[in-house]
Amino acid sequence: MARRAGRDRTPSSLGLHNRLLPELPQDSLVPRGLRVGQASLPASAPSVNTSISNGDDDAESHSVAESETEGLRRLRNMSLETVTLESSPQSHRYNGALEARNTVYEDIANKQLPPEASELMLERLEKSADERLQRTYVGGNPMAEIHEGAVTLSVGLTFLAGADKPQVARREQTNMARKAPDQRDAVWRVNTAGALLKIFDVSSDLSTIYTDQTSTVANIARSRLQSRGTFFPEHRKSLVLSGRNYDAVTVTIDSEHVKIVDDLRVHKWDMEATLIEVDSSSLINLMVNCRHLIARGGPDMTFEETRTLLDTMIEDARRLCVRSPIIFRMSTRSVIINSTNTRYGVDHGPMFRTLTTSKGIKETISLSASYYNSLDPSGSNDQTQRLIRPRFLQMIVLLLSLLNDEDLEDIADFLESTYKLKADRRHLEMLFLKIIPLLSINPKVFLSALVPAIEGYGLKEIKDEEHGHYWDIFIQRALDFGYMLPGSINDLGRDQNSWIVKWPENGFRSTVIFKNLQYGGRLRTINEIPPIELHPEKRLSDLAVLMTNGYKYVMNPDDLEMITCLMPGKYPLREAREGGPTLDLVIYEQHINAELSDTIRRINDIIRKMNGYFAQPRRIGSVKGRFLRGTKVEFGFLKELRGSGRLTKHMATLGRDTLAIGYKVDGRKISKTDSVRNMARESQEIALLVGYIERRMNETDLRSFNGEKRELKDHLEDVKNRLAYAEQSRQRIGSSEEISDEPVAKCLYPQGGDNKQSVVWNDYEAWYTKEDGLTIRGRNHCVSRVSWLSDEVIELSLHGNPSKFFVTPLQHVEESGRDDEIQIGDFVIVAGQYLIVALPESDTHPPGMRYFMTNYLKITSMEAPNPTRRGMNRARNRETVPLENCRFV
Repeated sequence: MARRAGRDRTPSSLGLHNRLLPELPQDSLVPRGLRVGQASLPASAPSVNTSISNGDDDAESHSVAESETEGLRRLRNMSLETVTLESSPQSHRYNGALEARNTVYEDIANKQLPPEASELMLERLEKSADERLQRTYVGGNPMAEIHEGAVTLSVGLTFLAGADKPQVARREQTNMARKAPDQRDAVWRVNTAGALLKIFDVSSDLSTIYTDQTSTVANIARSRLQSRGTFFPEHRKSLVLSGRNYDAVTVTIDSEHVKIVDDLRVHKWDMEATLIEVDSSSLINLMVNCRHLIARGGPDMTFEETRTLLDTMIEDARRLCVRSPIIFRMSTRSVIINSTNTRYGVDHGPMFRTLTTSKGIKETISLSASYYNSLDPSGSNDQTQRLIRPRFLQMIVLLLSLLNDEDLEDIADFLESTYKLKADRRHLEMLFLKIIPLLSINPKVFLSALVPAIEGYGLKEIKDEEHGHYWDIFIQRALDFGYMLPGSINDLGRDQNSWIVKWPENGFRSTVIFKNLQYGGRLRTINEIPPIELHPEKRLSDLAVLMTNGYKYVMNPDDLEMITCLMPGKYPLREAREGGPTLDLVIYEQHINAELSDTIRRINDIIRKMNGYFAQPRRIGSVKGRFLRGTKVEFGFLKELRGSGRLTKHMATLGRDTLAIGYKVDGRKISKTDSVRNMARESQEIALLVGYIERRMNETDLRSFNGEKRELKDHLEDVKNRLAYAEQSRQRIGSSEEISDEPVAKCLYPQGGDNKQSVVWNDYEAWYTKEDGLTIRGRNHCVSRVSWLSDEVIELSLHGNPSKFFVTPLQHVEESGRDDEIQIGDFVIVAGQYLIVALPESDTHPPGMRYFMTNYLKITSMEAPNPTRRGMNRARNRETVPLENCRFV
């Protein structure tokens, strides 16, 4: 039997208003303020009306179509100026940026509200198992009834939950144990699959638009069925409304045909999607700021405006990493690479809500060309452009890492011609290894995820003692494609493969090891981009920050992540001025749905008692017999309610200032709107259940009013009172002021704190063979002079080369260990942006002698004496030191 679907809050563009899911009756037992989707609207005095009526709503209090139009108009008229904080204690938020983010999120959320109906809620409560659910969609809009003639879709989903680190760690552990993924419930699968019929994106004017793809998906499904000989259109009833045939845009989604799998390639689906959970505020901030930078880039923005906005975007990226660890995991790379219809969003209770897609991100990158070209420093001494360009490229790389293969292929030529990046998947994944810090739960997971992402095939089950062997092969293979991985004294110099960074005893769990990766082929933009440093505060003893009240403070760097995640506690801050006082930043946690949770516990007690009563044999004089005397109505067993989780409000205060207010469910950050909607949905379900139980009780023989029945009625009255109190709490939260959910507006890192990228390049060639090992063809010298200018900068002079080299070690060096890094008489090879320090295999220097590689030093600059451009294009004047081959053990 087909089940009735829930209602949709989006009006149909096909004139199907009367066929779409109905609104709740005007005098429904659910107050209008409690109805799902209206949680953020002001409600009347809290009450729980449990009377039942079959009346219909005469009209909606607000037209959804009008509200959407007004939302788009408000977005288009919004001027997103570069945000600057006023130095005033009253400046609690960035008005323009906060309004933009909230408006974009609200626009997206309102267009993806899950359809709900009171009948469907009660049906679910009457089932003890995850029952089958079917729903027909016309043009992407859900219908109230199942249309038997509609084609049923086969839908495959891959869902990566990743809102917190423990959740991500559990997923990696589950994958190691090869367990089947959680299938969620039927409602979640059908709601989420239905949302895939529409593609959402944020346009250049920051309005949210969607495109219906029901017709395309329906054609795929019909072709599949026809190929199997199971599709007979002449036997199917057409959907005709107002004289128009809608068969082409009509499909049915059946929960039994929606599967959650780890790998979508195991089956051919009519519609599939990879759903990746992210932190909504961080991702929307990043996307809005990127669109804003591109739209207003070039001469329209000053250097200071551009730098400030790029710094803000980098902060957003860091927060995205902290709050959305799933996209910064090594194991996620293969999932994104092989996915189609890749969507990033939030897991919002009854469905997955899409915030952006791989295609939407691709369009953003495509729009970036004009802005990037304005940053080209060629032929210019504009140092400001050289500072901005690497940061902008960092953001482009981060966005590229979110693209699947299909969307990446669409812009491959664009990437190579505009950004000078090798655009095939292998080279881009090597780029991500260098720029983005990707983590794993342990070395085995790291290596098992690294190889498929780069090579395109997985490893067999490997033993711990084999990790080093596979690592060596991987680095050798990378060299074949032009990549060399520099290392320090502690990493290099083995008897075999002395040039390969060794696999340590405890293994690698992060791509930070690739931060110095160098590419020697053409299109070498990769060498100009510094790694994204997600925790630069770790190398500082004190961190200066700008808080959302507009003032600067100094804090302990170790507290930054805790404050960013709004973890309860006290965190000392000192005003950033001489003699400034120390204040406590206090983050409070308040359990805001405690009353609802207690109400759910009490209603579940009632459900258990009632189910127990009706499970007994029906005997004269029994409880069940007395309840049902005089009526043919049979009670259905009720399923206990499940709450949405522990909902908490986190408030960060500093003195009299409230810096931020955020909301979490079970420790996972969500928006205030979603918090209110969760509470509204739970209240609605409780109110429906109370009315259902009371109606059934009223249908029994009242002469049998006994102690058990009085006790149940008292419990129900207690539930209604608690529900009214919970509704008051919901209203207070919904009407509270919108302020930032981030206490820290910006981290003020010291100038030059980012990794310094070398602007020099020295030609070389490198290749590997089994017979000769590694061979580097470059310019070789002996060190004639060494001068340590600081702990990080060394000035070198080389025999036969008039230039001075300024180099820096790849790791911190104690003063007592300086001679180990480099000393007079050392043999070095100049290769790209590095000096390679080598030790001869033999002291006798025989012909064809091989070397042990022992160290790399990064060349930060070169200083040539009195350079002249005369004759620079004649071969004999280009370079006096020839290239020579050096073979390494």
